[in-house]
Amino acid sequence: MNPLSHYLRTHLVGAAAGIELAARGRQQLDPAARAMMTELRDELESEQRDLREFARRTDTTIPTVGMTLAQVGERLGRLKPNGSLTRRTPLTDLVDLEAMRDAVAGKIAGWQALIAAGDERLDTARLEELLELAERQHDRLTEAHARAAHRALSWRQPPPR
Repeated sequence: MNPLSHYLRTHLVGAAAGIELAARGRQQLDPAARAMMTELRDELESEQRDLREFARRTDTTIPTVGMTLAQVGERLGRLKPNGSLTRRTPLTDLVDLEAMRDAVAGKIAGWQALIAAGDERLDTARLEELLELAERQHDRLTEAHARAAHRALSWRQPPPR
């Protein structure tokens, strides 16, 4: 398999896991974070369609088994200890936002790499749009992360605005 196809397949698997993680964000305790994660999930699904189109243009097969395993792996990741076995805690929100922010940072690097590749089969203008969107997503996640960190780790101070 050529390096570009392998790279696209890797990011398709990551996109599947990211969509699952964003879907879990609908359980965030903070209503603003819940709304942001719902919007983010919609954006991720749209981006996954773009990735699939890039795969089609480059004759890359879609890694359906890998994508399914990524989804299962993300679900198994929910079994982490958070101090409560029966309910969601502020610490769960914090860790989930960290994971999502890290995933989006990886996606930013992916869009940058695809732009740098300069492959004529890839729509560079669309890649640049996707990069800008991912940077905005990262900013929103960073803000939500700061609020979640305060809720989870600071017990006596009002949250930052």
